[in-house]
Amino acid sequence: MKKLTRRPVRFKGITVGLDVHQSFIEYVILDRKGDEERGGRVAWARAGLEEILGLVRRRKAQYSLEACSSFLWVYDFLVERVGRERVHVAQPHRVRPIANSLEKNDANDAWWLAYLCFEGRLPEAYVAENEIRELRIATRELRSAVDRRSDLIRRFRSHLAQEGLRVRERNFHAVHAREAARARFEEVEGMRRAALERILAAIEVADEGIAWWREQVEVLCRDLPAVQTMVEEMPGFGPVIASLVYGELGDPRRFKSAKAYACATGLVPGYRESGGHRTPMGMSRAGSGRARWAFTRAVISCLRCRTGPGVSVKYWVLRRCRAKPKRKVIVAAARKLAEGIWRLFNYGEGFDLAQAFPGPNVG
Repeated sequence: MKKLTRRPVRFKGITVGLDVHQSFIEYVILDRKGDEERGGRVAWARAGLEEILGLVRRRKAQYSLEACSSFLWVYDFLVERVGRERVHVAQPHRVRPIANSLEKNDANDAWWLAYLCFEGRLPEAYVAENEIRELRIATRELRSAVDRRSDLIRRFRSHLAQEGLRVRERNFHAVHAREAARARFEEVEGMRRAALERILAAIEVADEGIAWWREQVEVLCRDLPAVQTMVEEMPGFGPVIASLVYGELGDPRRFKSAKAYACATGLVPGYRESGGHRTPMGMSRAGSGRARWAFTRAVISCLRCRTGPGVSVKYWVLRRCRAKPKRKVIVAAARKLAEGIWRLFNYGEGFDLAQAFPGPNVG
């Protein structure tokens, strides 16, 4: 665990820790000295939160909760009532006293959330709001729809393989590939054919859903100049990749450095040092896995380029693959793209291919 980069400042007021579940909310209230004043459990509803606000009355208070599956409406309610600066959301995997506790229960979880917030040591998570939240929802649904379609295509090919058949076209989404697939499963009989027919129908339904969500993402992007800037300046970035990155990580200017922005993607390596021996580790995988996927997908898109700025990324990756595993090189290139985005928005610098990916001028 890294050292604290700044001295924590204790809050001069009441601190409330909330452990949110889908049937109830456990709460603990700490006084100005950090001692437990009271705790309890209320219903998972706005009336329950009103009850907690009533216990605090007119005293100055801050609230802390975890980023769980059902926290968002609680966050919005508290922000509306007490203000954004008084509501803190913790990253669950970084709250170690809760995750590693041998006596884990709801009351202890709420107490630790309150105490870490009182001490100013709560590892806070980023909560998207307004248009960024809308973009995040749309891009996640689009990614989920694409994953479902890919799974259906794998199942279709697997059924054909069980009968000794296959669709030779690699691009299954093309019209001629679908026609070839229909011709193939007509050679099959029984339940296998019924399964193939239903899977192909499900693929067509998934195509419609993907087209609809892609259209929604494009509409949302029109009101976000930052997404358009990424598409124009960054190699390998299209509207979907840029939207996913911006929706997951938010405005790059909220990070203090390029390294901090790269750390939020989880694409940076870690290490362990003890007794004078330093052991390198793989990438941290912290932050959003979807953003990590988007950056690596941008590099893979560059590997398919024949012209344009992506070619410089392509040859940089290919040269280093001679000495290192391809996956590690792709992660390193993705980290360079992440750092380039931070400099683009904080310094106004265009992405310098010659500096980030030095080599022969092939762009």
